[in-house]
Amino acid sequence: MIIDVTYGEDWDAASRTVLGPMSRQRASDRDATGEPYAVVLREEGRPQPVAVLHIAWAHGYFGVWAYDERGRRTREFDLRRLEPERLFLRHVARWRYDTEDMPEFAEQAGRIRVDLYPDGRGRKVSEPQGSGGGSLHTLADMPEEQRWVPAPEFGAWEWTVALVTDGQFPDALREAPETNPTPLATANWQPPSPLRPRHVDEMFAPGTRFSPPYEGDAGPYAVERIIDAGVLRLPTGQVIACDPHWVTPGKPFTVAVRPGDYSTQIATASYASEYEGTPLHMEDYTAARVLISEKPTVEWELALRPDEDPRTLRDGEFYGFGVDSGTGCFVDAAAAPRLIGRGNTLARDADPDGILVLQDPESDGNLIAYPSGMGDGTYPVWIGRDAEGEVTCLVADMLILSHQELLSD
Repeated sequence: MIIDVTYGEDWDAASRTVLGPMSRQRASDRDATGEPYAVVLREEGRPQPVAVLHIAWAHGYFGVWAYDERGRRTREFDLRRLEPERLFLRHVARWRYDTEDMPEFAEQAGRIRVDLYPDGRGRKVSEPQGSGGGSLHTLADMPEEQRWVPAPEFGAWEWTVALVTDGQFPDALREAPETNPTPLATANWQPPSPLRPRHVDEMFAPGTRFSPPYEGDAGPYAVERIIDAGVLRLPTGQVIACDPHWVTPGKPFTVAVRPGDYSTQIATASYASEYEGTPLHMEDYTAARVLISEKPTVEWELALRPDEDPRTLRDGEFYGFGVDSGTGCFVDAAAAPRLIGRGNTLARDADPDGILVLQDPESDGNLIAYPSGMGDGTYPVWIGRDAEGEVTCLVADMLILSHQELLSD
């Protein structure tokens, strides 16, 4: 098996061409600087590629797509450079096309998705009949040694061919002739982008309008109330966000704040709707904020707990705190063991807005609980920083307004 190697910005499956072809030297330069580029591997005499690689070392990303003879993608391998000399297999997906004319990623195509994590965890989702049939969710039983592969040197693509052909190494690699060495102005693909914060400041600006929650008779969202939830007392400055009904609170965020007392606010947004001709005023809890300083926030980052590595996140993914009771909270790590899990107290003593403050005399800390947006789910916490890099606030985003679009006045 002879494999022709072409470098470029991307591969266009429709036209079966390399977009923005580039020389080996230019691709090597991009590899060294971490800029994104693509590698197309085609078997001699076959118009469709055996595999297409998307590489962006600045993001620690090495992606592999396998193609069948009809140009349909059949496998995806998402590898991350978590260590200098090794790649971690973060995600594997396979599609099965039972007929020659079945479109790529057809709903009825059987599929398997496996997600792996460096701490040994993993999950597997099997859908033998595609998205229209049932699914089986299990733990991913993959040995540790199969989760890692050596990081390849530029041009050493033999192992990638073996990866997508079930162990068949090529007899030789050869550089395909250049047809147009001029690159495009920008890459046609981008490495995976985890969830980024949107409209965080606007969520706390009363009157700010957003697109409606759904099509039909719903009016636009408008920030309605900024509720004063009281003072969050943080004797250690180690903050935990969690469901206050859980048995254990989990670990605090890796970024701590100065010990102290901080104002906490809960934001809501409302919209007009109707049901069977009756006008309705709907109000949702959209975010909770702990104000650490009055300085302007100039950048945001995702709050992480120990062992949460942002380099493993795929498109739109995030690390967040889980909610099973429709309630979230902020609490200091010193107070959490004595305040988390008091479900009856939370249900009985919350104020009309659903907010409850619990005190812990032993640590001098407290807990502030609030309704968690649309209910159960997983929600990110964003850490704001000022121009000097100091923490300005922590925001629990209920992922309601962040998915909407701002409306002009």
